[in-house]
Amino acid sequence: MDSDDDLDLEQAKQPALRAVSWMAIVGAALGIAAGLLGATVFTATGITGADLPPLNATPSPSATPTPTPTPTPTETTEAGEPEPQLFAESDRVPPGQRFRLSGILPSAGDGTTLQVQVRDGDGPWDDFPVTTQADAEGKFETIVYTSRTGERGFRIIDPGSGDATPEVRVTIG
Repeated sequence: MDSDDDLDLEQAKQPALRAVSWMAIVGAALGIAAGLLGATVFTATGITGADLPPLNATPSPSATPTPTPTPTPTETTEAGEPEPQLFAESDRVPPGQRFRLSGILPSAGDGTTLQVQVRDGDGPWDDFPVTTQADAEGKFETIVYTSRTGERGFRIIDPGSGDATPEVRVTIG
């Protein structure tokens, strides 16, 4: 009777063991497929890395933002209108950290929607996915962030008139 009970117990364990084995195999296959799909999506969208320092590197002091300068229109055009100006909160920002752009575009009227543009190196200007609005004096302020590393140029442009601020360079990373 003991041997029959042991045989029944062994036969009962086999389907359960097979089921657990198949679940592990299917789970591993789904994990690999999801990882490959995620890597493909990140590569296709340009999010490929953050250029992080090695794990054994000594930590560097975190960047402390400098106070945001307020635009002070000191230079004026022949018509007495202030020159366009753009200021960045800092000239070096860690990837993914928000930073402020502020300035003045005197030709922009109150409520004019202004487009932030970016360029890498000496390449063409591209619209950055951020807009801001000018006040009655043409002043504006916005917050931007990017994880793409390297030196990047930013400017603010009025799409209606084509008037733009001078470029400000910010090193990301």
